[in-house]
Amino acid sequence: ANINLPGESLSMKLSLRLLVKPYKIQNMKKHFSCMILVLVSISAFAQISFEKGYFIDNNHHRIECLIKNMDWKNNPAEFEYKLLTDSVVTKGNLGTVKEFGVAGFSRYVNADTKIDLSPAEIDNFYTKRDPEWSPVHLFLKVLVEGKATLYVYTSGKTTRFFYSVSDSPINQLICKEYYVSNEQIAENMKFREQLWTDVRLVNAGMNSIENMGYYESDLVRYFKKYNAGEGKTTVVFEQKTKKESFHLKISPGISYTSLAVSNTLYEYYNIDFGNRVNFRLGAEAEFIMPFNRNKWSLTIEPTFEYFNAEKVKSNAIVTMHFNAIEFPVGLRHYFFLNKDVKLFADAMFIPAISIGINSTFVYKNTVSSILPTVYNLKIGQSYALGGGIGYKKYSAEMRYYSNQDLFNGYGYWFTDYPRFSLILGYRIL
Repeated sequence: ANINLPGESLSMKLSLRLLVKPYKIQNMKKHFSCMILVLVSISAFAQISFEKGYFIDNNHHRIECLIKNMDWKNNPAEFEYKLLTDSVVTKGNLGTVKEFGVAGFSRYVNADTKIDLSPAEIDNFYTKRDPEWSPVHLFLKVLVEGKATLYVYTSGKTTRFFYSVSDSPINQLICKEYYVSNEQIAENMKFREQLWTDVRLVNAGMNSIENMGYYESDLVRYFKKYNAGEGKTTVVFEQKTKKESFHLKISPGISYTSLAVSNTLYEYYNIDFGNRVNFRLGAEAEFIMPFNRNKWSLTIEPTFEYFNAEKVKSNAIVTMHFNAIEFPVGLRHYFFLNKDVKLFADAMFIPAISIGINSTFVYKNTVSSILPTVYNLKIGQSYALGGGIGYKKYSAEMRYYSNQDLFNGYGYWFTDYPRFSLILGYRIL
């Protein structure tokens, strides 16, 4: 297979003889599918990670155990655990457990209370100022524990905070946005009144609550200050800021590509440029999602790809110069084997906003004085699936790209342009 570097028009060519038998893209798709199956099989074991914890059953017995720590984004209705003396995985739920916790990480309590389920989306706000109460039975996450305890419930876009003082029942801190008119929105900020009445700071004035927002950071800080003023020991389960919430890495590699052009009106334009092995160069920005133990991330990977080839037909010379910067965006999921080694799988979308760099298709008739037919390539969207392994700052990934139309918007023109890439990564940030 030949490696054709950008700049072939300036006679800068490099050829690399591979030591392995070339494969068709179709065969590589089969190998890629096998790789994904192996990755999923291994990850099934890698995902099972239990940490030291406990739960309290309905008979008020505290049972030490190992809990599968999912770092729940939404409050769970159940959890998985193993007894210290048994490897059998069992589920605890609202019907069998009064509370459970992962040591040094989180604590959830079983609560029968009522919650305001008014919509959180601005288009669905109600016109009533008062909460829309619904009785619920759920696990509340403890944020601050002391004389005054702060809890939170999260489900999708809905976040509600709750509190209790000493042995008082658990009640919701009320904050509700609602429509006063079609264009005016007001806020019911009764939670400030609740704090002033039930959780008032020692020697504090109204200014201690009048500007407080209905945010976790504000409320955690307030409850910590209240418990300290009461001389009570406080346990804080505040979500720690992830140190590695953003990654930046370079991602060079090679792409095994095939390209064929067809025209449904004129068959003489049909041409198969065959297979190529090309270098590719990218830079990936990765944003780690703040839940589920860093297992999910969003990525964007500007990448330079190219395919330059020339083919001689019986009466024509056909040239393809494709050079472009693409902007794949994707979702990635990690499977941690240990603190240094992790597997991952990702799915990507490559939008039709690629930047073509002198990308043209040229058909020149060699037996006629007719000017060459020249098309400026317009790159369409495509998709990609990948999987790989990471070790500390290094990674290796195999990724398959679906067919991409290089004549996007041109009638009667079509391309068959799938790719299979081996991508190496090095994290620089």
